[in-house]
Amino acid sequence: MTLRQTGDWEQDRGHLALSGEPLSPDPQSAASQAPLYRPGSLSGSPAARAAVEQGGDRSGTGQMTLALRYAVRSDVGLLREGNEDSAYAGPHLLAVADGMGGHAAGEVASAATITTITPLDAEDPGPDLVGALSDAVATANLRLQELIISDPAIRGMGTTLTALLWREGHAALCHIGDSRAYLLRDGRFARITHDHTLVQSLVDEGTITEDDAAAHPYRSFLLRALDGRTIAEPDLAPLETYPGDRYLLCSDGLSGVVSEQTLHQVLASVRDLDEATWRLAGLAIEGGGPDNITCIVADVIDARSSRVAPTWQPVFAGAAASGAQADLSRRPGAVPLTAFGEAEQPEDT
Repeated sequence: MTLRQTGDWEQDRGHLALSGEPLSPDPQSAASQAPLYRPGSLSGSPAARAAVEQGGDRSGTGQMTLALRYAVRSDVGLLREGNEDSAYAGPHLLAVADGMGGHAAGEVASAATITTITPLDAEDPGPDLVGALSDAVATANLRLQELIISDPAIRGMGTTLTALLWREGHAALCHIGDSRAYLLRDGRFARITHDHTLVQSLVDEGTITEDDAAAHPYRSFLLRALDGRTIAEPDLAPLETYPGDRYLLCSDGLSGVVSEQTLHQVLASVRDLDEATWRLAGLAIEGGGPDNITCIVADVIDARSSRVAPTWQPVFAGAAASGAQADLSRRPGAVPLTAFGEAEQPEDT
């Protein structure tokens, strides 16, 4: 990826949008009537950090105990020498970061960002989930700044970040860069993040089409990212979640190779979470695997009535699992994954 230089940032801040056809209402389903986000809360500014409204009519979900089941996979791909992606999945936090910078330590940026925000999974963030994510991202950006000061050779590094934070059935989304989050609800599939790329801005302006964007030579040219040199301005939004929702968080090593139609088909047809992540990564490899591939698939369940238990074991993947100059001790008990997504087994003592 390439990060646009400071001072050339896109002026359209805080934009979070659905691509494609919106989820259509189903009078028989409370979930299908729920907005995917609340449009008045979208902003990267400090004033928006307390703007999130929790509560409201959840159509009976207050009687449920919502929890997550998840699986994670990260693969170096076929053309990269190392894995600059990082990911984390825990009972209350899902996050994918795609590092950039190559020899300028993209893997350091993604791993440091992930390990800086993971305390959110163990702490009570309070009712303002958007504010908690905003604060965590600002702290991660400061961490990158500290790393650059200590080693100027990594000044060109940066990372995307797409994260979901849960608390008592409510959720919030944080997004910067071109990693993505998708939602499958009642059979309908939608992207719930908006790429911060040059080509996406051209699509928004009507200068080029979505088809043109897929083959554009500057399709990976980022307008916003975490880089430790500029102020972090992520998109932030509260979400309503319901049992049966399925989320996909991924780096562009997946979304840039596998079509949204195929992503939808896999998520809708493959119920086992581990198999779904294997299938998705495999499709990206079959498509040439030009970049690192990282994905998290997570199901929202009612822990009281579900036949399957929630997932409680936190997991690191990609560069964060390798400890790329990041302090993994912040989340004791987390299981690191190898580059191919297999959990490392502790040595016998």
